[in-house]
Amino acid sequence: MGSIRQTYIKSSVDTLLRQYPNEFGTDFNENKDKVEKLADIQTKEVRNRLAGYVTRKMASKGRKR
Repeated sequence: MGSIRQTYIKSSVDTLLRQYPNEFGTDFNENKDKVEKLADIQTKEVRNRLAGYVTRKMASKGRKR
């Protein structure tokens, strides 16, 4: 079973994807750097969670097409 993401992770990622739709891709390390640059993140753990969720959403978006 998959892990359940917290609401602030989901809402933050949705906001980032709305504001910067062409900035993110399916590579976790690139997304990690972009999240750190574009969002005001306090900890490494939250940054990695956001980047992981962005990567997952972008990968599923690619499969739907």
